[in-house]
Amino acid sequence: MAPTPRRQVLADTVHDTIRRRLLEHAIEPGAKLNINALALELDVSPTPVREALARLEAEGLALKRTLAGYTAAPLLSVQEFDELFELRMLVEPAAAARAAERADAADLRSLAEHLTQMRAARSTDAHEALQPFVQHDALFHDRIAAIGGSALMRATLERLHAHTHLYRLYFREGIAEDTCREHERILDTLREHDADAAAATMRTHLRRARERLLSSLSPSASDHP
Repeated sequence: MAPTPRRQVLADTVHDTIRRRLLEHAIEPGAKLNINALALELDVSPTPVREALARLEAEGLALKRTLAGYTAAPLLSVQEFDELFELRMLVEPAAAARAAERADAADLRSLAEHLTQMRAARSTDAHEALQPFVQHDALFHDRIAAIGGSALMRATLERLHAHTHLYRLYFREGIAEDTCREHERILDTLREHDADAAAATMRTHLRRARERLLSSLSPSASDHP
């Protein structure tokens, strides 16, 4: 039997709340996710929490071990980081090329607004202030995938970007400024409807992002298998 609309709304709300806490590291990587404790905190029954954690496991943000329950996914190891970027380098330039061929005025305005919000947040390194930057950075990439028109490509990138958040908060000085400049170049290629340039510019952005963020990963990352 399909869930009632009210039950589905509750399940979605619980999922979104826990997901946000994981992405913002309000729940630390590797922390235990106790179903009963979360249900009590969120004032819901254990059922929507259990459903939310199952979804988060599918998204790669939670891990389930036999007899041990759920834990928040750990930070990426260097190997996992490299594999993530290898896959992004295959998919995102293609998504950008598709977007360049399909973007209309409304799409371009939406991307420009995400970039504006990123620039508004880049002036400080405060953890709370960087949350809008991280959010709009992800939305910028997601919007490009959506404009491209491939549901499968967008779903793949959505999962990758969930993993990306496991390291994205390790900012250092200069990362936000460089990211905004590179996003502006990508947006310019979409405005020009130049598919080849869009793919090349996205590829350059990802390569530079990898170089910047690799040095910002937790020092313990290299200790993971």
